Amino acid sequence: MLSVNSTAEIIVLIPHYNNPQGLNKSLQSIQETIRVDVLIVDDGSEEKGLDEAGLQENLSAHLQLNFLYLKKNKGIEEALNAGLRHILSKSYTYIARLDCGDLCAPGRFFTQKKFMEDRPELGLVGSYAHFIDSGGRRLYDLKHPTSYARIKQKMHVNAMFIHPTIMFKTKVVERVGLYPTTYQAAEDFAFFFKIIEHFKAANIPQFLVSCEINAGGISLQRRKEQLVSRMQILKEQFYWGFYPCYGLVRNFIISKLPYVLIYNIKKILR
Repeated sequence: MLSVNSTAEIIVLIPHYNNPQGLNKSLQSIQETIRVDVLIVDDGSEEKGLDEAGLQENLSAHLQLNFLYLKKNKGIEEALNAGLRHILSKSYTYIARLDCGDLCAPGRFFTQKKFMEDRPELGLVGSYAHFIDSGGRRLYDLKHPTSYARIKQKMHVNAMFIHPTIMFKTKVVERVGLYPTTYQAAEDFAFFFKIIEHFKAANIPQFLVSCEINAGGISLQRRKEQLVSRMQILKEQFYWGFYPCYGLVRNFIISKLPYVLIYNIKKILR
């Protein structure tokens, strides 16, 4: 459960399922000079209960962990929404995301908070990201557009935010609601579309997160579901224009290609 009297403005939402080592690695990477709270939502892991004391050891003095346990595995969409419901009952200004195994650059959350404070019109920010293997070897980089105008255009092609890099204002959730649960494995894509309809958004042109590519990860395991959901979202957001038409054609082609081919292309173009 969340601390009753927290002075933190930022809380980091991390869903967890059967990956305590990845979780610990992610927590150890958080190095901040400001107070940051973390809410870990365990999505019914097979081994009941996390080593809470062990996870808290050797962390930054500015980091406070909180735990929420779901009785059974419900999937990432439900785990994220359970976390958001608890967060909304508190007084945090900003909600950030991170996934188990992903690593934060030093000062990531301070950087994002300052960026949003300097641009009060923004409801959400992401960043560039390195993609790494489980050993930390860099595989490729991903840089999405930084301006709101370009993000809105290219969202009709693909998600223009890397989910573990985002930070958004709590008032965003109060306005647009929780993560949609009707788009299997593409809850983030649908969530981003909801946000940019009501708030401006940007990507910070810095590499603030290194995202681990894991063969056991949700995106790889559920790739077919994700592509079907993505096509559904693009159809619902469609209008006659270059990017919506291109996005539908592109995603249809991608759905027919093996992931290993797409992965190798990304490595070549990195």
